[in-house]
Amino acid sequence: MLLARYHFLRRYYCALLALCAAALSPMAMADGLADFRSALARLQSTDPIAVNAQFKLFGRSGEHNELIEREGLINLRLEDGAGGLRVSYSPELVAQLHAEELAKIEDENVKNSALNAVGQFDYWEWRELLYPAAQLELVLGRYNFVSETADAFNGHSRRLLTFEMPKDKIDKNYRKYVKKYSNQLKIWINNEGVPLASQLTEEGTGRIFIVIGFSFKNEIHTEYLQRGDRLLAVKREVKDESSGATMQSQRHFIATLTPIN
Repeated sequence: MLLARYHFLRRYYCALLALCAAALSPMAMADGLADFRSALARLQSTDPIAVNAQFKLFGRSGEHNELIEREGLINLRLEDGAGGLRVSYSPELVAQLHAEELAKIEDENVKNSALNAVGQFDYWEWRELLYPAAQLELVLGRYNFVSETADAFNGHSRRLLTFEMPKDKIDKNYRKYVKKYSNQLKIWINNEGVPLASQLTEEGTGRIFIVIGFSFKNEIHTEYLQRGDRLLAVKREVKDESSGATMQSQRHFIATLTPIN
């Protein structure tokens, strides 16, 4: 009897010690938000870099009963360094854009590839890929920190930071039309606070001119790579949907980066 009780107490105290050790582990004791801020500050190197960028676009828009589908694909070279950001369009891509423009004169409904994508893949997307640390710093100014939890990511235990953006942070030109709104951002970080991936989900409804209602939903998934003292977004996938009156729009694009040097 006494021996059985001894073994029970021994197992109980061993379990208790294990729990205490877990609570005092570096991950449990660390401040994820502070580590995240610190990582962003040191991952904005201006060392020269060149990448190959690919942009794939899928979408459709128009009236609910007559949606026009469109697809697009372009490959560019992006370079960043002391001379600033440079974008290179290959001779083959320039020729393709010209050929598609000529074809559109003959048939305005012709399906294009490069033309559809080139207008969507511009500076506003390039900066998300090449300067994600600076963009994530903007997040800290617009979003409210909600929580830090442990979460599995690619088979490893990582820290998950959750943020929310209130409606009063929407651009003032559109804020007055939005009635219901939610925006949540999740960011997975490693033990040093370096971002590994992020997932943004935004949706809302509103009304313009009293009689015209609208709704929207956006999802953005980003994967990050630390390259020296610089953070890159090597994959960025965006899905957005919107509808209002009789019109509807759906867009899905995937941008990927492959470092060259």
